[in-house]
Amino acid sequence: MSQNLATRLKEAYSHSEITRYGKVAYIDSYGYEKDGIYEHFLYKNALEFVDLYSDFGGLDLSKYCAMVLGMSIDEVALWKHREKLYEFLDNGGIVISFCHNYTKILPNNAGYIKSPVEIRDREIKLVGHSLTNGIREYDINYRRGVKGFFNRGYFELGDKQKDCEVFLRDSEGKVVGYIDRISTRGVIVSTAGADLLTFGVFENNSARRLGLNLFKWLAYELKQRESKKSTIAKNLARTNQNTENQSGLFHFDCDIIASQTPQNPLRKNPKLKNAIITGGASYERNFFYNKDAKYAHFFDKRIYHKQAKDTDFSEFDYIVIASRANPRFLLPCKDKFLDFLKNGGSIVSFGEITQDYLPNIAWKEYSVNFWWWLSEGADMPFVVCEGGKSLFEKMSLFTAKWHYHGAFYPPKDCINILQNELGEAIIYKDISFKGGLYVTSLDPDFHLGQGFMPKTEPFFDNFMEWIENDILKHKEAK
Repeated sequence: MSQNLATRLKEAYSHSEITRYGKVAYIDSYGYEKDGIYEHFLYKNALEFVDLYSDFGGLDLSKYCAMVLGMSIDEVALWKHREKLYEFLDNGGIVISFCHNYTKILPNNAGYIKSPVEIRDREIKLVGHSLTNGIREYDINYRRGVKGFFNRGYFELGDKQKDCEVFLRDSEGKVVGYIDRISTRGVIVSTAGADLLTFGVFENNSARRLGLNLFKWLAYELKQRESKKSTIAKNLARTNQNTENQSGLFHFDCDIIASQTPQNPLRKNPKLKNAIITGGASYERNFFYNKDAKYAHFFDKRIYHKQAKDTDFSEFDYIVIASRANPRFLLPCKDKFLDFLKNGGSIVSFGEITQDYLPNIAWKEYSVNFWWWLSEGADMPFVVCEGGKSLFEKMSLFTAKWHYHGAFYPPKDCINILQNELGEAIIYKDISFKGGLYVTSLDPDFHLGQGFMPKTEPFFDNFMEWIENDILKHKEAK
């Protein structure tokens, strides 16, 4: 970038009308410090990255004029800092939330509800609010002609919020985005997983205005609140919080709809005991809730990623590492994973592996082609290897074709199962150990949690059944 361009971008998007009151803290929990949305040229002069795990607890929030809670924030970790959030609101702070609120951290909000309406039949509706000025409904409903990327659910608001400002609804009249000036001394802007900052920056259409409209609204709100500070009535946030989960820890492992019997549950092989290491992002939690809670009871134990290093793996026959599991909490388990494999346990890893927590991994990242299937006659050139024939007898090869974020260069002691056109591994099994290490760059669990990409359901079901059969076959052979 030339110096002239950098200077002019800084001038054009200085957001001085916001930063005169302080920066906007963007609370993140994955570790995109170098390439997160807070580094985008439209926003970087106003947003400041804050690490939820290492920095938020001791942060002086008084120097910030607002905070943003991202769509994929670890809501379990955030819940543990809820008093800090309430204090910020008590002091008149502005919280902009794109999260699902499944831990009920926002007042008078029962959490995200996935719409029962099919994505193709559902529309997001604008209601004439300044936050959506200049934006076409088509541009938030479609990306390259495909629906569902912006939002797939809604909120049911409490009686105390009947006078909140609603700025987004769906075609059923459900609330997708609202502004709450009632529940606290501060202001809460909340959407049901619709990321106003990130969604529009991927395309050259009117949706790119979403984030700038939000900043324009924030600047106006800050100015208005400054002039009205002396007249704001005290209404403590903590007083109006839901009493549910207000003492003790959020029960991560028990949050699996224990009272609900799934209509069509996927059951693991009763001869095997399993666990999954996963995090507190909405898509990680919703994996267990979507599809009528089909996967709610598939695993004997859910291990919250921060607790993995203190968990005894030896009681399990196999462990699944969920897609996008945070590597900072997997790295301390490196020796535990290796010992588990050496002692006969098996590990299944979904998605990219960007750090060195599993043995023998050589990962190559690719730019993702999300849109190949839109072109008539296009294909994703996967090749089933000899070791994968038994898997793809259970399902068609097309079932494995949505997109992938990279590929692997496996060790010599491996069984190749699925490769791309270059012979790079999409699925393989490392047989260097007493147990098996099953590795795939595909991420079906992520899409099941997000609630789109239908073919990931039969892929996950057949893949897990195949793995369990393979584990049992080798156990019985011994």
